[in-house]
Amino acid sequence: MSREVAQNDPRSALLLHNSGQWSGRFIRLDDHGLEQERFSTSLSVQENSGIIETCLTYCNSGQQRSMNFTTLPHTMQVTTDGCWSLGPSSITPFHWVAEVCVVLSGQRRRMIVRHGASGLDQVVYVRETLDQQQNSELEQPLQCAIEQAGDFTIWHPEPGVQLLLDGRDRQTGDATACGMRWVQPDHSTAQIVRRYDTRGQLEELDPGEPKGLSDAFRVPTPI
Repeated sequence: MSREVAQNDPRSALLLHNSGQWSGRFIRLDDHGLEQERFSTSLSVQENSGIIETCLTYCNSGQQRSMNFTTLPHTMQVTTDGCWSLGPSSITPFHWVAEVCVVLSGQRRRMIVRHGASGLDQVVYVRETLDQQQNSELEQPLQCAIEQAGDFTIWHPEPGVQLLLDGRDRQTGDATACGMRWVQPDHSTAQIVRRYDTRGQLEELDPGEPKGLSDAFRVPTPI
């Protein structure tokens, strides 16, 4: 699959950058960014006869979760470089879940965010590498550094990675977002933000979103 095709087709972009066998480490964090537990996984992503097949294996128990689809879920947003997000098409100020993923050089960083009625319930931070690449272990227990950025907070689980989170007790009419940015030592950057407007409707992914620090998350202060 060529990069030219992927530039104009979200499904192709997803497969180009996310296919393969991923070794992962899931780290569950509380609403203060403190690790509660971690566990290892193996994830297979492949296309077979036009069907995208995914299978996640929990290494400690052998339990598996599979999902197959031919077309992308209508609420999935994919950038031209294969970063993606999943979540509902509309939300209320109460419970909702979103997942975002960025990919660079055969490595991925993901997070699954559970929003409660009065703020964050849980954040799961995921580090994945393709095939047999080695991923250095983070300190245990992990404690994210947290900074305020307007109405949002930025969590730093490891150098170069920023998680955009909204821990407010949101009210009807409050726009919100969640996102992730990863900047590697060579300044390679991957980023995606999932946004909901004041009516709780999912906003379209902005293909021209800046990669720089200024206004990247549309908050008053730099990330």
